[in-house]
Amino acid sequence: MIFVNCGWQGSIQEFLQLPYEVLEEALTTFVYGAGEPQHSEEELEKVQSQQRAWKDSYEKMQSILRSFDHVDGSIIFEYALIRGSGRRPDILLILPGQILVIECKSYNAVHAGEYMQTSLYVRDLQHYHSTIQASNVKVSGVLFLTNDQRADVLSIHRFQVYQASQRSLGSLISKLLRKGEAITADRFLSGTYQPSPSMLEAARSILNDEDLPRIKAVDSSNFEDVYDTVQDVIQVAQRTNTHHLVLVSGEPGAGKTFLGLQTAHNTSDSVYLSGNGPLVEVLQDTLNNKVFVQSLYGYKTDFLRYGRTPHEQVIIFDEAQRAWDAEKMGGAFSEPEVIIQIAKQNKPWSVVVGLIGNGQEIHLGEESGLPLWDAAIKEKEITVHAKHENRKFPNAAGYESRDHLHLNSSLRSHAALQYYAFIQALLEGDVEKALELKQPLQPQRYPIFVTDDLHKAKEYMSYLYKDDKKTFGIICASGVDRLKHVPVVPFGNRNELPKPATAYFNYPSSSFYCKNLNYAATEFQTQGLELDASIVHWDADLCWKEGQWHCKHTKRNARDPEQMKINAYRVLLTRGRDTTVIYLPNKPELKSTWDLFVHTLQIPILP
Repeated sequence: MIFVNCGWQGSIQEFLQLPYEVLEEALTTFVYGAGEPQHSEEELEKVQSQQRAWKDSYEKMQSILRSFDHVDGSIIFEYALIRGSGRRPDILLILPGQILVIECKSYNAVHAGEYMQTSLYVRDLQHYHSTIQASNVKVSGVLFLTNDQRADVLSIHRFQVYQASQRSLGSLISKLLRKGEAITADRFLSGTYQPSPSMLEAARSILNDEDLPRIKAVDSSNFEDVYDTVQDVIQVAQRTNTHHLVLVSGEPGAGKTFLGLQTAHNTSDSVYLSGNGPLVEVLQDTLNNKVFVQSLYGYKTDFLRYGRTPHEQVIIFDEAQRAWDAEKMGGAFSEPEVIIQIAKQNKPWSVVVGLIGNGQEIHLGEESGLPLWDAAIKEKEITVHAKHENRKFPNAAGYESRDHLHLNSSLRSHAALQYYAFIQALLEGDVEKALELKQPLQPQRYPIFVTDDLHKAKEYMSYLYKDDKKTFGIICASGVDRLKHVPVVPFGNRNELPKPATAYFNYPSSSFYCKNLNYAATEFQTQGLELDASIVHWDADLCWKEGQWHCKHTKRNARDPEQMKINAYRVLLTRGRDTTVIYLPNKPELKSTWDLFVHTLQIPILP
């Protein structure tokens, strides 16, 4: 029998009657394909190793489940998490009112990353599986050490999972058995698993006209309301032949870039622009499309240098608060003034959508913020739509305050919706508030760790995402690169393809690729993008001393160099979707920073 999204499924009673040879054939076909596999010697050993692991799990589960042959339950082997980057929990044991996610290990020395892997399976099924969301079934995670003989069950509080042995798994099952509805394996498998997509996954979905997943995180945010509000302004502009500036704000990971890409794709005569070169290059490479997403530099240069007025009437400007002032532009106009000129010139109507991320100005010339946009619309008869106070736009011909122009929930950190608020409080130096906001992160399965051992951080990542497509990497603040313990991704020359920053995200064969952990990407190369897990290489450019942050190696000629350094760390600390490890080198000047993290904020040391 062939199953579509798992290797094998059936009732507990059917499993107890199942010959191992039948199970092995079904699992091998599901994971490696039908027919005689053509493998290299190394690949063949991997297949055989996996088959030995399946046999070990089969024999141990057969022995344990004989005591539960009266229970109305089901068992699923190798359930494939659709859009899950190739991830497959070993076993799902479906019991009345309870689903156990069981990860089997034939060795007893378990790594922290393996606990976290199990914890993430629980989180993803709880939050993104339609059958579970529509029921009162509880999901628990178990790391099952198949050759361990200890009689007790361990509760691993740090990762919200259990550890059980061959002797103790049965008692754990008995303990967790409770009254409740019994979901059949068929009902579970017919449900939809729709995880929160990464930004690059979302971009591919938009370009391919695929429906976006209706998931818990999106449903709890006002994303759809904000998108509808932007579309409403565009329709008004078309109908009335008027010109508008729409400002959409949101914290990092709230979906601003996602919103901009969707608006550009679904609206005729529109373009998505970004001055973030690495973001544009990675998006264009990911989508294999250079029309849908364009570089702000080329767009404005065509207008200023060659007098070409682009035809688009809907212009989406990502990171609008980071627009360059006239001084940085080296001329008479700021970037907002150029965009407004392009939008209005010889066009009966236009809409400029500015996407605003709070506290992410990291380049020189980006510190003027929203006042540049107000100056740009002076005497231009432009109506402004924003959630900001009207007093910020005295030059607007009209102003509409709309609640649904601020994205209110981060989609990046899954269930940990207050993670950004924790980072905000941390970087503002509000230790008491940061400690309060940190407390829910563990039960929400977003662990933060600190370590002074880079090798241990790398090892954690490699165990966390074994044999799947999830991404992890090292990131660091720019400046004094020679002091870093990992070389920094270079920017590359004009003719180099792929650019190193693009290779960091998209090319596994490159030495720059994030998961190879050979290079660290900076805030410039990662802003607007994300990783599933990140190692933040902290350094002495930001130190905690006497109750406040002290910055070194800041940018010359910056109006507020310390704030720009803080912003760089805000970008870095909000890149990881599943977990963040702060690597703090063992340097005397960082001792107080270590004490802040470990003792004051009680961030656990990576085990």
